Parts: sequence; C-alpha cells; structure tokens
Amino acid sequence: MRILAVLDHPQTAALTLDTARQLSLRTGIAEIYAMHPKLAVDPDFQSPDEGLPDPAQQARFAHTVATRAKAIHQIFADWAATLPTTDQPRLHWLEPAGDIRTLVAGAAAKVDLVILPRPGTTPPHSTEQAFTGALYDAQATVLLPPLHPQATLGQHPVVAWQDNPSLTRALQSALPLLRTARQVTVLIGQSQSTVIPEPAWVADLRASGVAVNVDRFTLADQNVGEQISAHAQRAGADLLIMGAYGRPQFIEWLLDGPTHHMLRHGIWPILTHHEHSPLTGEHD
Repeated sequence: MRILAVLDHPQTAALTLDTARQLSLRTGIAEIYAMHPKLAVDPDFQSPDEGLPDPAQQARFAHTVATRAKAIHQIFADWAATLPTTDQPRLHWLEPAGDIRTLVAGAAAKVDLVILPRPGTTPPHSTEQAFTGALYDAQATVLLPPLHPQATLGQHPVVAWQDNPSLTRALQSALPLLRTARQVTVLIGQSQSTVIPEPAWVADLRASGVAVNVDRFTLADQNVGEQISAHAQRAGADLLIMGAYGRPQFIEWLLDGPTHHMLRHGIWPILTHHEHSPLTGEHD
C-alpha cells in the first residue's frame, strides 16, 4: 500500500505525518510519499489586472516559499527520525514546484490513499487547491487528520452509511482497517416510514470475527452532520468513514452540508471519497 501525505503548511504538517505513522502501524503500509508542493507563481499576481510583481515583491515571494519549504522538510526529518528502525515503510520526500492542484492530482493518481491537511475555517489557497486536485481531479480516497492527536486510528471506525459509489470506494480503501478493528459501528439514518436494510458487507465483517454494531436513527430537521457527529461521539469513534456529499465545486462542498459540519466540528480523522459519474457527468 502506498500513501501520499500532502504537507502544505508548517502548522498542519506534524499532525498529517503522525496520521501517516498511525495508518502505517495499522495497515503495514509499504511506502509513504511526503510531498510539499511549492507555489511557482505568487497567487497575488495571477490575473492581468493585478499587474506584475516588482523585483522586491518577487524576492519576498521567493524567500517565503523557500522558508516554508525548509521548515516543512525539517518537520519531516524530525518525524522520520522517530520511526522504528525495523519494519518501517519506505519514505520518499517530494518537493515539486508548480500549480498545486495539478501537482497533487498527478501524485494522488499514483497512490492508494492521500492524507490531506485538515482545513480550518478559512483554509489557505494551497489547501483548497490540494483538496480539489486529490478529491475531484484524481478521485482519490482521502484521509483527513483529527483536530488533535489521538491514541488510536481505526480501532473503532464509524461508518456513516449511504448506498452510493462514493462511500463504496471509501470502504474499499478502508478494508485493511475494518478487518482488523476491535469494533465497527454503522450509522444508518432513515425516515420514520422507511427501514433501510443492513449493507451486505456488515455480515461479511461479522463472519470474519469483527464486532459490528448497527446504530439506526431517525433523520431530523436539524443538520445531518450534527446527528452523525453526536452518534459517532457516543459510539466512541476514532475514525469516521463517509462519502463526500455531492457538490460540483470544492468550495460549495467545503462550506455546506454534512461533510462541512464534520470537517469543522468532528474531532476524529475522516476517511472519504468523492466519486464522479462517467454517465451523467455529475458528482455522486
């Protein structure tokens, strides 16, 4: 298994790498590609009406890019030194320069899973571009770190069940975690008049010896994300698996709906996928 850890900012790099370490311990990852995509063009001067940067502005931009790259590489080096000397994954450092969306999409298409920095209330431009490149362009399965360091990862995953291609792909990527979990909880939100059957993979996990609990709840008028968050917290989740809810553009997906709520308020790492339908051209 190969994973890509995208390190775009010093403030989030350490937690992103720690998530990669925990995932490696749980799944026996063979290779970790730590990538710091560097801006090649100052984002303040990308359109003609913004003019061209003068020499002083060019020098400041180059200094900022170099300083950030040096700081992130030092965080990576310090993290790598803490890994065990035996049975550790092969590590690769990547520091390409160019359009961040294009760089991340190209690298994400070559790995099995991408760990992205978790966006804050006002995510940096680089984080937005990394999300767009990984989730939409490469259609990669993405793991977002928790808000704070946690002791375990995937020992008790909670699945926010929806029968759609996005969650199916996320579950396929999560199988190594699900099969070795101490317990799995499946959240099924349904209306009062509809009973949604258990997904077939629940029986498969139980047959393999994994304890699986199905938690049904009635969908209310409140934000669905709040309901998912409350049930996951009561279950004792250390990982939330959910499909990225359909939004045609990244910023809409980021700022609205259940996925937005989980990004802002869910304390756990989130494993997600966004599937693009080749037949309709729409995002599921």
